[in-house]
Amino acid sequence: MPAIKKNLLYQSLYQLLIILVPLALSPYLSRVLGAEGIGIYSYTFSIVTYFVYFAKLGLAHHGARTIAAVRDDKQQLDKTFGNLFFLHLLVSVFALLAYIVFLVFFTGEYRLFFTIHAIALFSALLDINWLFMGLEQVKFTVVRNVAVKLLATGSVFVFVNEPADLWKYTLIMSLGTFFGQAMVWAFVKRFIRFVRPTWACMKPHIKPLLVLFIPVIALSVYNILDKIMLGAMTDKIQLGFYENSQKIIFVPIGLITAFNAIMIPRISNINAKGDENEKNRLTLLSMKYVMLLAIAMMFGIAGIAGRFAPWFFGGEFRECGALIKTLCIIIPFLAFQNVITAQYLIPNNLDKMHTISTVAGALINVAANFILIPQLGATGAAISTILAESLRCFIVVLAAKKQLPIGKYLKNSLFFFAAGAVMYVLVHYIGVVTDRFGWTIFIQVVIGAGFYLGVSAIYLHLTKDAFFTENFNKIFKRG
Repeated sequence: MPAIKKNLLYQSLYQLLIILVPLALSPYLSRVLGAEGIGIYSYTFSIVTYFVYFAKLGLAHHGARTIAAVRDDKQQLDKTFGNLFFLHLLVSVFALLAYIVFLVFFTGEYRLFFTIHAIALFSALLDINWLFMGLEQVKFTVVRNVAVKLLATGSVFVFVNEPADLWKYTLIMSLGTFFGQAMVWAFVKRFIRFVRPTWACMKPHIKPLLVLFIPVIALSVYNILDKIMLGAMTDKIQLGFYENSQKIIFVPIGLITAFNAIMIPRISNINAKGDENEKNRLTLLSMKYVMLLAIAMMFGIAGIAGRFAPWFFGGEFRECGALIKTLCIIIPFLAFQNVITAQYLIPNNLDKMHTISTVAGALINVAANFILIPQLGATGAAISTILAESLRCFIVVLAAKKQLPIGKYLKNSLFFFAAGAVMYVLVHYIGVVTDRFGWTIFIQVVIGAGFYLGVSAIYLHLTKDAFFTENFNKIFKRG
């Protein structure tokens, strides 16, 4: 499994860069721009993101799995890429034209920010990450993102110094996205020879793209639309609280997404070869370790949230502590359904069930938002997200229970839930005892993580987990 490990490392870095760069900037930006400035950026960017989704359709998943299925046939690979990209180009141009209409007639007081965001939308036209994901050549996307993200981060500290610099921050982020997508084209010729597309070859891709586009839009309801609704129904300050709270939760979600993004092309390729035993082994292994991570992050983040939020974001964002603790509940639900979706539904072309679960969750989220946001503000949006993710997980489990050993997955996770719950109590108690000391959060993290990882390692050793034993022996022998 060396290729998976290597690609997982690269993809984890890629996803973490997307999440951690805004997170690393948050303490500075929260103090410079304030909750309202953060809320304005979140509100405008959320709307623009819908146009980006339309530009990409469902290409992230369909493109990766289609390329993975033909990557061993060079002629077919060149032909598939050419037709997929040209279809993507047509849709992207249409989305860009629609955005221009929106920009002229509907942007109002935030027109400057929407105009700058157009750069990020144009970047969607150049996005071919799906090619490298399908080829399992993740290194190329990671290398350029490291350079671009570091440059953008440095630029923010240099040029953004007061609330009036919000437009500069928006410009830096948009240019970072553009150059990140543009740079990857320097590597394309190493893998692809451009072949002229034909309508006959493009047409078969339209239906699967549209089918996968539905869950993308549905997913955006609890990733993006909730922010738009929150900003419209309350104020930009509440949205600023919610935005910063989500940044913390997106760290474990990013790790989970990174792992499953790697597994989609790998499982698709295994399916094409008909190796059922290897597919089942990888899925079972994936679920155990993804849940180990997800449960640790849920209880760990919840345990330190109350003290972490005002320390990290500043006193104005104290309310984020309760929001973060509430949002942590979605992590295991999302992790469980994400493994099933990425490693069973999508590689087996069961897009319909993926779509049903996502749409159902989206409808619940919107309905709950209308009821809860006016009453509870950002907390209402958080509760709505929990309802949506839990329903989505339940539907995915029902769809796969006859083909996958769901009971075994749950049984493997029980110990980690118990260990996580004890860790939460321990971390909370440490916070109470050491509340007067400046190193409270550091002490909580070190002791909490040490306890959870230690007891989990003992459990995996006692249960003779093959993956743990193999890697533990390798490390021990090297030592």
